[in-house]
Amino acid sequence: IKRIERVGLSLLTAGAIQCKQCLFYKDGKCEEAEQTCTLKEDESCMIQTIFFPFSTGNLIHNLETGCAINCKNSEKSSATQLTVTYCCKHRNFCNDPFLPLSVF
Repeated sequence: IKRIERVGLSLLTAGAIQCKQCLFYKDGKCEEAEQTCTLKEDESCMIQTIFFPFSTGNLIHNLETGCAINCKNSEKSSATQLTVTYCCKHRNFCNDPFLPLSVF
């Protein structure tokens, strides 16, 4: 029975979803060393973008990727900014912020 449990655990690990992880992107590159994270139970890959739609110049202020617990797709706005969160777990690196939107 122990052998069966190990095989089952190996299959679960082999099927684990990987996500991009970066706290801040600038000019299309991660400002720090881009890493990956592996989804755990109740987690999703996440992209969170903060826009300043009424400012001049660059509209995107911050772009963050990673693994998030109980992630929910959302749009939150205030008088000056819009925060958009996208969550996914259908394939590896589904939170790549540079994939075309049609891929999501």
